[in-house]
Amino acid sequence: MAGSRLEKFGTIFTRVRDLIRGGVMKHEERPLWYDVYAAFPPRDPPLAERNYDIKPVRRILYPEDKIRADFYKTYGTPRPMDLTDLDSVSECQKFILKYQQLERLGKYQEEAELFEAAARALQRDGVILKKRQLKPVTETVDEPQEGQRDPALNIRISDMIKEALQKTETEKS
Repeated sequence: MAGSRLEKFGTIFTRVRDLIRGGVMKHEERPLWYDVYAAFPPRDPPLAERNYDIKPVRRILYPEDKIRADFYKTYGTPRPMDLTDLDSVSECQKFILKYQQLERLGKYQEEAELFEAAARALQRDGVILKKRQLKPVTETVDEPQEGQRDPALNIRISDMIKEALQKTETEKS
């Protein structure tokens, strides 16, 4: 009987059903989902040894996803947005709409040119866009000089104990 407690023997439904039949669990103490599951059982029981079809997940990319990625790469996340206001539109979405509007006009041949034109058009409309300031990545990390280093980083526990002992000795005398 101890082996039947394992997950791979039966489903949670069959285990609860057998507990009720065996008198271990009262019918009034059954879980809320029990009656629903009994009325509408799944087509295929969820058993551990059941073979599932593993299908690869398709990558779903929309044309505006590339524009959105370029926007966030260039401008970062501009500012927080109030998600409770259903009428508000994010700056990124405004940029995408302006980009698509200019793209339909067909004046620009290159994507970079169209991207800059959309940014200028948004700025004329009053949307302030600030380019991200990227810090250059250096290969080696220079250690700061002794005078530049934060003194809190050089603290040792033994030094702290010594200072505390000295402080209590000076207070006693």
